[in-house]
Amino acid sequence: MSIENNKVTAGCYMRNLCALFTSENWLWIALPVAVCAVLAVWIDIRFIVVTMMLVFVVLPMILALLYFYYGLSPEACWSIMEKTATLDDEGITLSFTDERMKKHAIRWDDVRYIIRKDDVLMLMLKGRRYTCLMIPASVVDPHVAQCLRERVAQRH
Repeated sequence: MSIENNKVTAGCYMRNLCALFTSENWLWIALPVAVCAVLAVWIDIRFIVVTMMLVFVVLPMILALLYFYYGLSPEACWSIMEKTATLDDEGITLSFTDERMKKHAIRWDDVRYIIRKDDVLMLMLKGRRYTCLMIPASVVDPHVAQCLRERVAQRH
């Protein structure tokens, strides 16, 4: 079974990746800002400057690291390039329309779990924490979704 000519845009890839990152790490993002805001009210108003530094300097740097570490990974390239994904007993074979790209095979053992969003299907891969192959939800019909559910043990 194959999924013909699918790709996600770079913006869609990073939006879903950042949403996943912030949903899992929202406490570590909000806690320093909340602590500085409370210190600004109780101790000194100058802590508002520290809060603004956290929001306007530190948070964009964290998101830039997320972009460079995960947004420029081979898996991101696989997701945003036009390809045909073939599902078989061994795994998923990606055949790219661009002749400069080689075929790539992803074994079923390398897929940890699947996250279904409104616009994409995220196949979370082994390795780094937020490494995933994104397939547009519009090209995944019920038969393909059933095959993916059978092949991948759902843990998320």
